Amino acid sequence: MKVFKRNAVILTMIVFVCAAVYLNWAYNKTDKASGTVAKQTVTSTDAGGAGLFFESKKSGTTDYFAAARLERQQARDEAISKLNSAVQTMSTSQQERDSAAAKIKAITETALNEKEIESMIKAKGFTDCVVFLKENAAVVTVASPPNGLNSSLVAQVADIVTQQTKYSLAQLKINEVK
Repeated sequence: MKVFKRNAVILTMIVFVCAAVYLNWAYNKTDKASGTVAKQTVTSTDAGGAGLFFESKKSGTTDYFAAARLERQQARDEAISKLNSAVQTMSTSQQERDSAAAKIKAITETALNEKEIESMIKAKGFTDCVVFLKENAAVVTVASPPNGLNSSLVAQVADIVTQQTKYSLAQLKINEVK
């Protein structure tokens, strides 16, 4: 019975990931124009931005965010696929299977957390954004507002990320795409 429950949970996670991949593909199947990204670093010098910096990028493509999300999802799908094959292999030990299942769960939770943060940032008035939560850092890329990214907007984004994650301001990087 325990094995059945575990397999049912794993199968459910696989179905959810596959559904997310399909929906992501369906949402992003527009033609992508190639463009270059020029980086211009802008550092926060006010006292409120202690340890926090953001970077401004000029992008020739409007599909930057869709491409970034698609790339992030493809990397996750590949990792989950490898972990699922490890879980389904009969020669692996129960401990290895449990470890793989825990990693799949962690990847799924990270993906959900990123989506939640992206939704909150968009609710603050940004037209688009993409969030990458890594082991030691969080990277947020936002679409440039009409008047540019100022310290108040950076503080709003930083506040959302620090409230929703365990990261400090020093572990947060905010990029602006114009």
